[in-house]
Amino acid sequence: MLLVNYTIVALEEGRERVVDTTIESIAREAGIYDPNRTYREATIVYGKSPLLPAVEEALAEMSVGERREIIAPPEKAYGERREDLVVRVPLKQLQRLNIRPRVGEEIEIGGRRGVISKITERFAYIDMNHPLAGKTLKITLEIMKKVETIDDKARILAARMLGLHYTSVGAEYDGQSKTLKIILPQGVLGLTDLEARLSAIAADIYEVLEPKKLLIIIEVEYPEKVEKREEGGQPSTQQ
Repeated sequence: MLLVNYTIVALEEGRERVVDTTIESIAREAGIYDPNRTYREATIVYGKSPLLPAVEEALAEMSVGERREIIAPPEKAYGERREDLVVRVPLKQLQRLNIRPRVGEEIEIGGRRGVISKITERFAYIDMNHPLAGKTLKITLEIMKKVETIDDKARILAARMLGLHYTSVGAEYDGQSKTLKIILPQGVLGLTDLEARLSAIAADIYEVLEPKKLLIIIEVEYPEKVEKREEGGQPSTQQ
């Protein structure tokens, strides 16, 4: 497992456009900052994480702390653009789905996502190509850390699903019983979709680490009670 920082730049007709990055300062400078995103290193699990061919080849040759810039042509990135992935859909069908068609709007139809590229009197044309299909990419990679112990891998997998830094998550693995214990901070209790995130953590942990048993503990610390004396000298206990 690796922790990797990356920046992806699309090369378009002589100009460069930053389209994705794990580094907040670069996102802000490029005007693509997303306040709902936690900017941190990407977690890459060999054999599990989907990677662009160019990225996979580069990481296989890199060491921890190394920074490398690569050029990825379409065939080693998101593939060539395909005209057969631009589908024509009647406007009436979109209306039945309560979709108001507008050029540039991303929609899901038939279980696939696409962007409306053109609208005529009767039809909307939906481009199902990846937004970066057909583009040559300049990708900067830096391996920040190689994660080797089961404890560290578990902490990182759990933190990734909860939007936390991995140092705020505890983990203990008993090799004899193959039991993995994950300790989460009490702040996770405020997440409205906590149950779904815990299910995703359990699935990821099993797929990557294959423990026999997983325990997920939320550590709650209560404030100390303070004794106060009421009138007449009798103590009362308050939080």
